[in-house]
Amino acid sequence: MLLAALTAPLRAQDGKTYSYHSSSRPTRQSAEEIEDIGEIDGKGGAFARSKFRVNLTAREQFTTNAKLSGNHSSGDFIFLPTFEVGYNTEIGKYFHFDLSGRIESAVYARFEERSFYGYSAVATFDYRPAPKLPRIYLSAEPYRYLSYDTGDRITQALGLLVGTDWGYAFNAGRSLAYVGYSFTEFLADPGIDDRRQHSIVLGLAHAFTPQLTGQLYYAWQYSQFDIDRTDSRHVLGGNLIYQFRPHWFGSVTTNFVDSDSSQNLASYQSFGTSLGLTVQF
Repeated sequence: MLLAALTAPLRAQDGKTYSYHSSSRPTRQSAEEIEDIGEIDGKGGAFARSKFRVNLTAREQFTTNAKLSGNHSSGDFIFLPTFEVGYNTEIGKYFHFDLSGRIESAVYARFEERSFYGYSAVATFDYRPAPKLPRIYLSAEPYRYLSYDTGDRITQALGLLVGTDWGYAFNAGRSLAYVGYSFTEFLADPGIDDRRQHSIVLGLAHAFTPQLTGQLYYAWQYSQFDIDRTDSRHVLGGNLIYQFRPHWFGSVTTNFVDSDSSQNLASYQSFGTSLGLTVQF
């Protein structure tokens, strides 16, 4: 079986200014987007035991399209440090609860005015009726992000999410195919950011050695805003994660994003690649 839980983070640049979160926004859209289907391990269970965690990650990313303006003439390097603390526990036989808080930042080398910082929290309650059946979960995520350049608030919102995911382990437990779907209602400030988002992710993970794991994934997101706007985004990516020591992990990631919007300025394509180092306790 897979020895460790596998995650499928999807990091894709998005938006017209420099905020951060898991969707685009009408006037203040994200510089990076994260969609996480959750942790799926080879035994078919998430959050297998009560456990506190602390993660400190430093990642350097290059993007071909920092302005996200529909062209590739704004290449830039972005430094992305993140600090996260969390706790997860099993509640009875079928239920699990996870709570995490995160402080993060993005510092642009060339387009300094786009740099930002912020914080968020995620509470997730999930149910799995049997080890080989899909997981069903509910999440609530408040977030707030601010500009380094002006100190002004960029955006804040509460995301209310319902979703399901499922993984199938094979190849003597060294490989995992997974699929996930989620629906999120965002209650945002300013209100023109209010939106509903459907997300689908498909992926394949493989443990080449006990220390080296690789992933390939595809994700599609469809966002419908309260204003006259809809977005459709395709993300294709992959990563390699290597465990140097018991608590030290290195990663190489790459992704291609094709985002189409009913608002022309929100349509773009971008390619990104990054190197990361994570300390996990």
